Amino acid sequence: MRSLLLGLLIAAPLALAGGGPPEGGWPLPPASSTVASVYDGDTVTLTTGDKIRLRWVNTPELKPAEAYGIEGREAAEAFLAGHEITLLLGSENPRDGYGRIVSGLQRPDGGNLSIHLLELGLAHLFIIPPDDTDLTPFLEAQSKAKAANRGIWSTERYQGALHITSFHANAPGDDRENVNGEYLRVANVSNEPINVDGYKIGKSTGQTWTFPALTVPAGHTVKVHSGKGEHQGNPMEQLAIFLGSDTPIWNNKSDRATIYDRFGKVIDARPHNVKKATP
Repeated sequence: MRSLLLGLLIAAPLALAGGGPPEGGWPLPPASSTVASVYDGDTVTLTTGDKIRLRWVNTPELKPAEAYGIEGREAAEAFLAGHEITLLLGSENPRDGYGRIVSGLQRPDGGNLSIHLLELGLAHLFIIPPDDTDLTPFLEAQSKAKAANRGIWSTERYQGALHITSFHANAPGDDRENVNGEYLRVANVSNEPINVDGYKIGKSTGQTWTFPALTVPAGHTVKVHSGKGEHQGNPMEQLAIFLGSDTPIWNNKSDRATIYDRFGKVIDARPHNVKKATP
C-alpha cells in the first residue's frame, strides 16, 4: 500500500506546505475516501491527498525506531486495505499545526481503527481536547491489552502511569526569549485520573522541578513548559504546567528528561534529540 505512487504524488503539495495553510486556506476534509499510503500506525495519506493524524490514539514512531512501530503500521495497513473509509471528525477546525486532518477512521463494517490498535496493544489513548466522545470502548480496549501485557504494554517505557510522547528542547527562535517554547507533552497512559502533585521532572545534570497539584484524566496529556505561566487544569482544554524558570532548561544539543513519581521512582525518560512527529 505504501508503494502507491499516485497517492504519494497527490500528497506532495500538502507535504511541501510545511504545516502552514496553502494560499486560499485548507480545503474541507472529505467525508470518506480510500487510503493511498500508511506512514505509521497513526499517520495515513488518503487518495485525495489529505494526510490524516489518527484521532484518539498515539502509536510508536518509526523514526527514530520505537518498539512495535512497524507492527502498528502493518496493523493499520491491513485494517484499512481495500475499504472506503469514513472520517470521524471532532471539531470545526480539524487540522493540527502540521496541516494534518485529525480524524478517526471507520470501515463500512463499523470497525474503528483507533479501537483496533488499542485492542492489539499497538497504541495508547491520546485525547486532544475538546473531545466529548464516550471513551468507554477505548478505555476497555486499552485495559484488556494492558492486562494481557500485549504489544507496547510489555515494554519498559509503558510500565508507569505517565509517558513522555514528545520533547521539544529547542524552542523556536532564541530559547532565551521563548522559554515556554521548550516543552514536553506527557500522557496519562493509565485507565484512571492521576493527580501529579509531587511528581518531578529532571534533566541529565540531575536538577529537578516538582509538579503542582493537577489532575490528568485517563488518556489526556499535559504540556510541561519550562517558563512561567498559570497552570491550566481544565480538561476541556489542553492541560499545562509551567516549571517557572526564567531561563531555558534543556540543552539544545543533548539532554534527557526523566519523570519521577512522588516516591522518587522513575516513570519514564526520553532524550530530546530523538525527534517525534506527534504534537
